[in-house]
Amino acid sequence: MTGVTSGSNWPGTNERSTVKEMLQDPDSKFWEECSKFVKRRVYSKAKNIPIDYHDEIVQDVLCKLARYLPDFHFQCSLKTWLNLIIERCTIDQYRKLQHEDEIRSPLVERDPSDESEYENDALASAENPSTEDIALSNEYVHEAIAALFEYATLHSNPTRDRLILQMVVFEGYTHEQTARAAGCNPPVVGFVVRAAQRYAREKMSDKL
Repeated sequence: MTGVTSGSNWPGTNERSTVKEMLQDPDSKFWEECSKFVKRRVYSKAKNIPIDYHDEIVQDVLCKLARYLPDFHFQCSLKTWLNLIIERCTIDQYRKLQHEDEIRSPLVERDPSDESEYENDALASAENPSTEDIALSNEYVHEAIAALFEYATLHSNPTRDRLILQMVVFEGYTHEQTARAAGCNPPVVGFVVRAAQRYAREKMSDKL
């Protein structure tokens, strides 16, 4: 944590002005202050993750911030929104490390007399999808995603609904976390997600 200052004054009293400058000027001092804020929060939240991975989390957060900041519409405070991103990136890194540990763990030696496992392996290999199958599947997924976001454009609060779908469906946030970011109640989040999924299913039903 050496050299990490608090960045506590970021984003200042005028968040809209800060965001505007960050979007217009990639060399703005606010990016450096934001980076300090992110480092401080990551070091605070990622105590159960080896310190060698903290900078990786910080970079992941800053990449997501740069990607999604143009779509931030001040439905919650900037720090609240950024803290949600930090929390998600920290959880993702923790799960990634858990998965790597599982891969490195010694494989359990199988009983040669248990042929059923080998048969299952053979079936799995025989059922590998072809390139054409993968392409068709990807096309279907893209159309389904488009249908979800199309639902948001058909209602009175498209910005909020799009944020809800992005956070819940694609980024794995809980309804409570999403409600705080979107400025609504968790039941509203649940309704939007269910209604959008129903709309997408109905629209895609002729492709099934």
